[in-house]
Amino acid sequence: MKIHETVVTTYEKLLEQSNNPRQRTSLERINAACDFFDANGLKASPASVERYCLDRQWDGPKAQSIRNSKDVLMRYLQLRQSSQKWSKPKRNESAEPEIADESLRAYVQLLREERDQAVAEKTRIEAGLRKLPGIPVDSLLRGDVRHSTALRNTPDALSPQLQDALRILTDSARLDACGLEIFKGRLRHVITKNVLLEKQHIDAVNELLKQGEKTS
Repeated sequence: MKIHETVVTTYEKLLEQSNNPRQRTSLERINAACDFFDANGLKASPASVERYCLDRQWDGPKAQSIRNSKDVLMRYLQLRQSSQKWSKPKRNESAEPEIADESLRAYVQLLREERDQAVAEKTRIEAGLRKLPGIPVDSLLRGDVRHSTALRNTPDALSPQLQDALRILTDSARLDACGLEIFKGRLRHVITKNVLLEKQHIDAVNELLKQGEKTS
């Protein structure tokens, strides 16, 4: 049986056997998340599934809940992980040292998953910014918005929608709901401390907001 057929068959079987409505919902969300990851070339993991659900303001499943459900949720997620195609590293590349302690190894793996997810989120944010007309994204990321010709010559570049989007990046309540925080001027993940935007990037966002207020 081909891997795709195995995935479909296992998913339908697990749904049918589950008598817990919450577990069925979690399984459906994991399936939706994995479909999204496959379509966008992202790695499936308990942490990435949790982030996917949080982005959609769903109440779960959490990464730990997935790991605890070894016979259902984790079983299906591992099946989806095995169906993903990833290029194997070359043999001459230096391998990371093996960690003997099981709990430490699991924690390191969790950090790797969170790192990969943070990188994917940063890429997605950059891609979204590049779709907005009149915004010099590269200058924004370098933090040199004040010297951007595009902004000086485009007084109406900051639309009300764009100003709202920029304000969200500095709204502590909205950031907290997504597991993010601004600490010492840097936008980072609350748990892993992975930094999404450096201080110069946040300064650039604030400068953009000031530019929009002057031209509005």
